[in-house]
Amino acid sequence: MIPKKLLVFSIFFLFIALSINAQKAEERFATSADIFQDTSSKKISSNSCSKIASYIPDTLNRYLTPMRTVRINFHVIQDGKGENNFNEVEGRKFLHDMIENANQRLANNAKMHLPKDNATAVIPIPYRYVLTGDKNNPSDDGIYFHKNDTLFAMNKKSKKKDNVYDRRQYDTYGVQKQKVINIFLIEHYPDSIASTTYKASSDGVGTGSWVKLVGSYNLWKHPTITAKGDTMYFGSWNVAGLMNHELGHCFGLSHTWNTDDGCDDTPKSPGCWNFGPPPCEICSNNVMDYNAFTNALTPCQIGKACMNFLRDKGARDYLVPDWCLYTKEKSITISEGSQTQWNGSVDVFGDLIIENNATLTISCIVSMPPGSRIILSPKATLILNGCTITSRCENGQWDGIVIKSTRRSQPNIISKYKTKLEKAVHPI
Repeated sequence: MIPKKLLVFSIFFLFIALSINAQKAEERFATSADIFQDTSSKKISSNSCSKIASYIPDTLNRYLTPMRTVRINFHVIQDGKGENNFNEVEGRKFLHDMIENANQRLANNAKMHLPKDNATAVIPIPYRYVLTGDKNNPSDDGIYFHKNDTLFAMNKKSKKKDNVYDRRQYDTYGVQKQKVINIFLIEHYPDSIASTTYKASSDGVGTGSWVKLVGSYNLWKHPTITAKGDTMYFGSWNVAGLMNHELGHCFGLSHTWNTDDGCDDTPKSPGCWNFGPPPCEICSNNVMDYNAFTNALTPCQIGKACMNFLRDKGARDYLVPDWCLYTKEKSITISEGSQTQWNGSVDVFGDLIIENNATLTISCIVSMPPGSRIILSPKATLILNGCTITSRCENGQWDGIVIKSTRRSQPNIISKYKTKLEKAVHPI
């Protein structure tokens, strides 16, 4: 006969073992049978995927707007004798300093000057530049020098070919055109500079795939003497502000003095370069305005750039495609008990993990890196709200959706409207 105490302990341990076994999660890839197709409600289109507000960086969820790296290169075009622009030694130093200065400005976003006493938030700018040569050529540093008597200069007053909008420099010397933004440094014609009626200013243009910066060498080489006898030096810091402005156009940003640049937090400016007598008691410092500061971008402007970084083609083509490199440490976890909505497109850099009693609603495009998984805990809920989940990489597939289930619990996958799950090793 089994002693009473031993029997009690045996029953207790058997109960514990059965409970543990019941809660032990089994893993498998989801199939179409695991998805509930919700056709009960009509689709309400909010167009959140194309709304700037969906992409303004959230300081509590920085993973939605990760740091981006924009690939750029430089072309210094001299005249046929190798003059009237930077030589290779001084040019390389100037350009390296310019990139460093431009990135410093981006890293230290400033408070807007306008409007007076404004409460516009100051948030981090999530992109930087990297000088990019041809990776297949170890000697290519991304800085090129050319000699061309036709293309080394422009006439700002010209209405024909040789003005700031002339794309012949890009057509002739552009490299890695689908991957790198080509930036050209040219000058004003020497005879124009010599004229008292021609202002050889620092000019530029940004068109998406290429940028042109004009007049940097002459202004650097010949500092301006003011009427008071002061010397105004022009250096890489000055051109860095102009480069940020022109690259802003490449990222879809417009001039802030226009009637509507798509952002309510960029007020019209009085058109003042610097502080001065009325109406210049307060002047603009916005990157997309013309001013002496160019050190501020508003939340809306940053959101607009981030939105364009996630759109097919355009600005996205010129980013380092790190969304195609699986990094486990960059996995995104939707914490237990949270209710989360992704109203814009998202790049995931690792796995996407949804914990117990958490719900994630996806409404736009989510890009998964090759080899990654969406992992659902037994009590998790994933709502696919007419979204697309894919791998936005030329090569490779993401693994698929992994569901963890126990005898008591299984995650919910709810699909609404025309959801697409693409390029998965384990398709649904």
